[in-house]
Amino acid sequence: MKRPHLINLTFDLEEFDIPEEYGQKVSHEDQMNVTRMGTERIIALLDKHQVTATFFTTGNYARQNADLVKEISLKHEIASHALYHDPFYEFKESDLLESKQILESITGQVVTGFRMPRLKPFDMDRLMEIGYLYDSSLNPTYLPGRYNLLHENPLPNLKNGLIELPCSTTPYLRFPLFWLSFKNLPIGLYAALCGLTLRKRKSLMLYFHPWEFAGIGEYALPGYVKSPDGERLLKKLEDLIVYLKKRNGAFVTAHAFCQTLKF
Repeated sequence: MKRPHLINLTFDLEEFDIPEEYGQKVSHEDQMNVTRMGTERIIALLDKHQVTATFFTTGNYARQNADLVKEISLKHEIASHALYHDPFYEFKESDLLESKQILESITGQVVTGFRMPRLKPFDMDRLMEIGYLYDSSLNPTYLPGRYNLLHENPLPNLKNGLIELPCSTTPYLRFPLFWLSFKNLPIGLYAALCGLTLRKRKSLMLYFHPWEFAGIGEYALPGYVKSPDGERLLKKLEDLIVYLKKRNGAFVTAHAFCQTLKF
Protein backbone atom coordinates (compact mmCIF):
# COMPACT_ATOMS: atom_id res chain seq x y z
CA MET A 1 0.00 0.00 0.00
CA LYS A 2 1.36 3.41 -0.96
CA ARG A 3 2.37 5.67 1.88
CA PRO A 4 -0.12 8.58 2.01
CA HIS A 5 0.92 12.14 1.29
CA LEU A 6 0.30 14.41 4.29
CA ILE A 7 -2.04 17.38 4.25
CA ASN A 8 -2.07 20.20 6.80
CA LEU A 9 -5.56 21.70 6.80
CA THR A 10 -5.31 24.87 8.89
CA PHE A 11 -7.66 27.64 9.99
CA ASP A 12 -6.75 31.05 11.38
CA LEU A 13 -9.14 31.31 14.33
CA GLU A 14 -9.29 35.06 14.81
CA GLU A 15 -11.57 38.01 15.36
CA PHE A 16 -13.72 38.89 12.35
CA ASP A 17 -12.11 42.27 11.79
CA ILE A 18 -11.34 42.23 8.08
CA PRO A 19 -14.15 44.72 7.21
CA GLU A 20 -12.24 47.32 9.25
CA GLU A 21 -9.47 47.14 6.65
CA TYR A 22 -12.10 48.46 4.22
CA GLY A 23 -13.49 51.17 6.49
CA GLN A 24 -16.45 49.35 8.06
CA LYS A 25 -16.56 49.18 11.85
CA VAL A 26 -17.52 45.77 13.24
CA SER A 27 -18.92 45.46 16.75
CA HIS A 28 -17.08 43.35 19.28
CA GLU A 29 -20.06 40.99 19.45
CA ASP A 30 -20.08 40.47 15.68
CA GLN A 31 -16.33 39.91 15.58
CA MET A 32 -16.77 37.05 18.01
CA ASN A 33 -20.04 35.59 16.77
CA VAL A 34 -19.31 35.55 13.03
CA THR A 35 -16.11 33.62 13.65
CA ARG A 36 -17.87 31.26 16.06
CA MET A 37 -20.61 30.47 13.54
CA GLY A 38 -18.09 29.59 10.86
CA THR A 39 -15.98 27.57 13.30
CA GLU A 40 -18.90 25.44 14.42
CA ARG A 41 -19.72 24.61 10.78
CA ILE A 42 -16.10 23.65 10.12
CA ILE A 43 -15.92 21.41 13.19
CA ALA A 44 -19.05 19.56 12.10
CA LEU A 45 -17.58 19.01 8.62
CA LEU A 46 -14.25 17.78 10.00
CA ASP A 47 -16.09 15.38 12.30
CA LYS A 48 -18.17 14.08 9.39
CA HIS A 49 -15.06 13.19 7.39
CA GLN A 50 -12.87 12.27 10.38
CA VAL A 51 -10.30 14.91 9.50
CA THR A 52 -7.88 16.50 11.96
CA ALA A 53 -6.74 20.08 11.52
CA THR A 54 -4.73 22.88 13.13
CA PHE A 55 -6.39 26.07 14.39
CA PHE A 56 -4.00 29.01 14.66
CA THR A 57 -5.79 30.97 17.37
CA THR A 58 -5.33 34.50 18.69
CA GLY A 59 -4.98 34.81 22.44
CA ASN A 60 -7.69 37.46 22.46
CA TYR A 61 -10.23 35.23 20.70
CA ALA A 62 -9.35 32.29 22.93
CA ARG A 63 -9.82 34.28 26.15
CA GLN A 64 -13.32 35.25 25.09
CA ASN A 65 -14.29 31.88 23.63
CA ALA A 66 -12.50 29.50 25.96
CA ASP A 67 -15.25 26.86 25.75
CA LEU A 68 -14.98 26.69 21.95
CA VAL A 69 -11.17 26.56 21.96
CA LYS A 70 -11.19 23.84 24.61
CA GLU A 71 -13.68 21.82 22.56
CA ILE A 72 -11.53 22.14 19.43
CA SER A 73 -8.40 21.06 21.32
CA LEU A 74 -9.97 17.70 22.19
CA LYS A 75 -9.68 16.56 18.54
CA HIS A 76 -7.47 19.10 16.78
CA GLU A 77 -4.31 21.11 17.33
CA ILE A 78 -4.41 24.59 18.81
CA ALA A 79 -1.48 26.78 17.72
CA SER A 80 -0.79 30.47 18.25
CA HIS A 81 -1.89 33.27 15.94
CA ALA A 82 -0.36 35.95 18.20
CA LEU A 83 -2.44 37.97 20.64
CA TYR A 84 -4.67 40.18 18.47
CA HIS A 85 -5.64 40.23 14.81
CA ASP A 86 -6.80 43.86 14.78
CA PRO A 87 -5.26 45.54 11.69
CA PHE A 88 -4.51 48.63 13.79
CA TYR A 89 -2.90 46.78 16.68
CA GLU A 90 0.87 47.13 16.92
CA PHE A 91 2.43 43.70 17.41
CA LYS A 92 4.78 43.36 20.38
CA GLU A 93 7.40 40.67 20.93
CA SER A 94 5.80 39.86 24.29
CA ASP A 95 2.67 38.73 22.39
CA LEU A 96 4.52 35.58 21.34
CA LEU A 97 4.73 34.34 24.92
CA GLU A 98 1.44 35.73 26.21
CA SER A 99 -0.64 34.13 23.46
CA LYS A 100 1.10 30.79 24.06
CA GLN A 101 0.40 30.96 27.78
CA ILE A 102 -3.28 31.80 27.24
CA LEU A 103 -3.80 28.90 24.84
CA GLU A 104 -1.96 26.43 27.06
CA SER A 105 -3.97 27.51 30.08
CA ILE A 106 -7.26 26.92 28.24
CA THR A 107 -6.37 23.66 26.52
CA GLY A 108 -4.05 22.08 29.08
CA GLN A 109 -1.75 21.22 26.16
CA VAL A 110 1.64 22.47 25.01
CA VAL A 111 1.39 24.91 22.10
CA THR A 112 4.22 24.35 19.61
CA GLY A 113 3.16 26.22 16.45
CA PHE A 114 2.87 29.86 15.41
CA ARG A 115 1.50 31.85 12.48
CA MET A 116 1.75 35.62 12.29
CA PRO A 117 -1.49 37.51 11.53
CA ARG A 118 -1.65 38.49 7.86
CA LEU A 119 1.66 36.62 7.42
CA LYS A 120 3.52 39.82 8.23
CA PRO A 121 7.30 39.66 8.66
CA PHE A 122 8.59 39.60 12.24
CA ASP A 123 11.68 38.63 14.21
CA MET A 124 11.49 34.84 14.44
CA ASP A 125 14.48 34.45 16.73
CA ARG A 126 12.35 34.51 19.89
CA LEU A 127 10.08 31.65 18.84
CA MET A 128 12.55 28.91 19.71
CA GLU A 129 13.50 30.55 23.00
CA ILE A 130 9.86 30.63 24.07
CA GLY A 131 9.35 26.98 23.16
CA TYR A 132 7.78 26.96 19.71
CA LEU A 133 8.70 24.07 17.43
CA TYR A 134 7.51 25.43 14.09
CA ASP A 135 6.36 28.54 12.25
CA SER A 136 3.91 28.77 9.34
CA SER A 137 4.00 32.48 8.50
CA LEU A 138 5.51 32.27 5.04
CA ASN A 139 3.72 32.37 1.68
CA PRO A 140 6.61 31.83 -0.77
CA THR A 141 5.00 33.47 -3.77
CA TYR A 142 4.59 36.87 -5.43
CA LEU A 143 1.50 38.88 -4.50
CA PRO A 144 1.51 42.36 -6.07
CA GLY A 145 1.38 45.05 -3.41
CA ARG A 146 1.93 42.54 -0.60
CA TYR A 147 5.24 40.73 -0.96
CA ASN A 148 7.66 39.01 -3.25
CA LEU A 149 8.99 35.87 -1.57
CA LEU A 150 9.94 33.84 -4.62
CA HIS A 151 13.47 33.53 -3.20
CA GLU A 152 12.18 31.60 -0.16
CA ASN A 153 12.18 27.81 0.09
CA PRO A 154 8.67 26.52 -0.77
CA LEU A 155 9.26 23.20 1.02
CA PRO A 156 9.27 22.45 4.76
CA ASN A 157 12.73 23.31 6.02
CA LEU A 158 14.81 23.95 9.10
CA LYS A 159 15.75 27.58 9.68
CA ASN A 160 18.02 28.36 12.63
CA GLY A 161 16.68 25.34 14.50
CA LEU A 162 13.02 26.23 13.87
CA ILE A 163 10.87 24.21 11.49
CA GLU A 164 9.40 26.39 8.75
CA LEU A 165 6.15 25.13 7.21
CA PRO A 166 5.49 27.41 4.21
CA CYS A 167 1.98 27.84 2.89
CA SER A 168 1.62 25.77 -0.25
CA THR A 169 2.30 27.04 -3.74
CA THR A 170 2.23 25.03 -6.93
CA PRO A 171 5.44 23.61 -8.40
CA TYR A 172 7.15 25.66 -11.10
CA LEU A 173 4.92 28.78 -11.18
CA ARG A 174 4.57 29.19 -7.40
CA PHE A 175 0.85 29.92 -7.74
CA PRO A 176 -0.45 30.39 -4.17
CA LEU A 177 -2.97 27.85 -2.88
CA PHE A 178 -4.17 30.16 -0.12
CA TRP A 179 -7.71 31.04 0.91
CA LEU A 180 -8.38 33.56 -1.87
CA SER A 181 -7.45 31.04 -4.55
CA PHE A 182 -9.78 28.50 -2.96
CA LYS A 183 -12.58 31.04 -2.80
CA ASN A 184 -12.28 32.40 -6.33
CA LEU A 185 -11.21 29.47 -8.49
CA PRO A 186 -13.68 26.78 -9.60
CA ILE A 187 -13.35 23.92 -7.15
CA GLY A 188 -12.34 21.50 -9.91
CA LEU A 189 -9.38 23.68 -10.90
CA TYR A 190 -8.32 24.46 -7.32
CA ALA A 191 -8.53 20.78 -6.33
CA ALA A 192 -6.50 19.77 -9.38
CA LEU A 193 -3.77 22.29 -8.47
CA CYS A 194 -3.72 20.89 -4.94
CA GLY A 195 -3.52 17.36 -6.33
CA LEU A 196 -0.60 18.30 -8.59
CA THR A 197 1.22 19.96 -5.71
CA LEU A 198 0.60 17.00 -3.43
CA ARG A 199 2.07 14.60 -5.98
CA LYS A 200 5.14 16.73 -6.62
CA ARG A 201 5.85 18.10 -3.17
CA LYS A 202 4.44 15.15 -1.12
CA SER A 203 2.63 17.48 1.30
CA LEU A 204 0.22 20.42 1.45
CA MET A 205 -0.15 23.36 3.83
CA LEU A 206 -3.55 25.00 3.22
CA TYR A 207 -5.09 27.80 5.24
CA PHE A 208 -8.53 29.36 5.57
CA HIS A 209 -10.49 31.50 8.06
CA PRO A 210 -13.54 30.31 9.99
CA TRP A 211 -15.37 33.60 9.38
CA GLU A 212 -15.42 32.82 5.64
CA PHE A 213 -17.81 29.96 6.38
CA ALA A 214 -20.36 32.23 8.08
CA GLY A 215 -22.74 34.55 6.23
CA ILE A 216 -20.73 37.71 5.53
CA GLY A 217 -22.56 39.09 2.48
CA GLU A 218 -23.79 42.17 4.35
CA TYR A 219 -20.32 43.48 5.13
CA ALA A 220 -18.43 46.08 3.08
CA LEU A 221 -15.90 43.72 1.55
CA PRO A 222 -14.75 43.27 -2.04
CA GLY A 223 -16.59 40.49 -3.84
CA TYR A 224 -13.46 38.39 -4.19
CA VAL A 225 -13.12 38.40 -0.37
CA LYS A 226 -16.69 37.68 0.70
CA SER A 227 -18.14 35.47 -2.01
CA PRO A 228 -18.81 32.62 -1.90
CA ASP A 229 -19.33 32.31 1.84
CA GLY A 230 -21.32 30.26 4.33
CA GLU A 231 -22.76 26.93 3.24
CA ARG A 232 -21.65 27.39 -0.38
CA LEU A 233 -18.04 27.70 0.69
CA LEU A 234 -18.43 24.83 3.13
CA LYS A 235 -19.57 22.63 0.25
CA LYS A 236 -16.41 23.59 -1.67
CA LEU A 237 -14.30 22.59 1.32
CA GLU A 238 -16.10 19.27 1.58
CA ASP A 239 -15.51 18.61 -2.13
CA LEU A 240 -11.82 19.39 -1.65
CA ILE A 241 -11.50 17.03 1.32
CA VAL A 242 -13.18 14.20 -0.60
CA TYR A 243 -10.99 14.84 -3.66
CA LEU A 244 -7.74 14.79 -1.69
CA LYS A 245 -8.68 11.68 0.26
CA LYS A 246 -9.23 9.86 -3.02
CA ARG A 247 -5.73 10.88 -4.11
CA ASN A 248 -3.86 9.24 -1.27
CA GLY A 249 -3.98 12.28 0.98
CA ALA A 250 -4.03 11.93 4.77
CA PHE A 251 -4.97 14.89 6.95
CA VAL A 252 -2.72 15.51 9.96
CA THR A 253 -2.07 18.38 12.35
CA ALA A 254 0.90 20.61 11.68
CA HIS A 255 2.59 19.35 14.85
CA ALA A 256 2.14 15.72 13.81
CA PHE A 257 3.50 16.56 10.37
CA CYS A 258 6.63 18.05 11.96
CA GLN A 259 7.26 14.72 13.70
CA THR A 260 7.61 13.04 10.28
CA LEU A 261 10.24 15.45 8.95
CA LYS A 262 13.93 14.64 8.71
CA PHE A 263 16.45 17.32 7.85
